[in-house]
Amino acid sequence: MVKDSKAEELEAKRLYRRAASRWLEVLEQCVSENDREWVALRRARCIDLSRLPPQQAENFGGLSRAAKETQHRMGIAQPGGEAFRLSGKKN
Repeated sequence: MVKDSKAEELEAKRLYRRAASRWLEVLEQCVSENDREWVALRRARCIDLSRLPPQQAENFGGLSRAAKETQHRMGIAQPGGEAFRLSGKKN
């Protein structure tokens, strides 16, 4: 097992891309095959952790429900949004 205080410090700060770069530098200096394998796994872990989580699609369902409930409470709710259309015009 290889110790590198700089890489471990970066991991502790959740700076995984920087830590992966540092582990690459450490990997280049390793002599033992076991140490190389351990550092490569540690670097791969940092790379995996550096990936951003997938973005969630925008969901305005809650906002739409809240708007409808507000319109009903205010007494201005009409089917099809007629309360907000100009009179005399049809679309």
